[in-house]
Amino acid sequence: MNEVKKNPRFWSGKYWRGHSISDTLKEIVEPDIVDVSSIQTHDILNSLVWESNEKIKIDIRKTLLMNAKRFIEFCDAENLTFDDIILTGSMANYNYNENSDMDVHVILDFNQISENKEFVGDFFRLKKALWSDRLPIQVKGYDVEMYFQDSAEPHHSSGTYSLVKDEWVRKPTKKIVNIDSANVQLKSADIMNAIEDLEGNRSEDNFMKKHEALKNKIKKLRQSGLDKSGEFSTENLVFKILRNTGYLEKMVSMKNDYLTQELSLNEFIN
Repeated sequence: MNEVKKNPRFWSGKYWRGHSISDTLKEIVEPDIVDVSSIQTHDILNSLVWESNEKIKIDIRKTLLMNAKRFIEFCDAENLTFDDIILTGSMANYNYNENSDMDVHVILDFNQISENKEFVGDFFRLKKALWSDRLPIQVKGYDVEMYFQDSAEPHHSSGTYSLVKDEWVRKPTKKIVNIDSANVQLKSADIMNAIEDLEGNRSEDNFMKKHEALKNKIKKLRQSGLDKSGEFSTENLVFKILRNTGYLEKMVSMKNDYLTQELSLNEFIN
């Protein structure tokens, strides 16, 4: 392997913006070159976001609440009742890194819209994707990711801060985390290679079936890890690595490319 692939920034999701994934990832991904340097904990919360007394900085809170307000308006959801707006994930914890996002969740009861919560969730995910595509917002150099979360959905993060009440809902604790890095690398490489194999067989008739099966495998893998051991589970860390290295984006892109080709008619008839 080229030495550059051992550099953490090589595996950053930002790298893929100027490079072709299919051209770069030609060879088999070996577990020992999967970068796990982003799996780390710090002694203090991110000083760009938090004051020394672990209260969120005034300008950060104000900006994130404005983002939430505009996001709600964008989704035509102003008339709904909201339980809270929270900052969660690694930026509300001690395990942040350069690829961390500002994860802002708007909490509400999906039953206000429909008893079919799966439909409501799919609708909000589509609106979120449109929002992110049109408005790639950053705060202090970190991407802002907006979500709607059903109030009945269990929340696994050990750090949750209410932007509305300006106080901790669940304050994270500094703790020693034992991470099986070798196992994270092994499982990550296994799924990376499965994604590359799938990308190389887009011409097959059963591509969509295989794509759906792999997507569900990744989803179930992460959920089982969260349910069993929380955010520092091997399975959840594998998911984060797949996301940070561009492999989840690669899954979306190959599906879109396949459907575009399948649904297009490019022959000209005189």
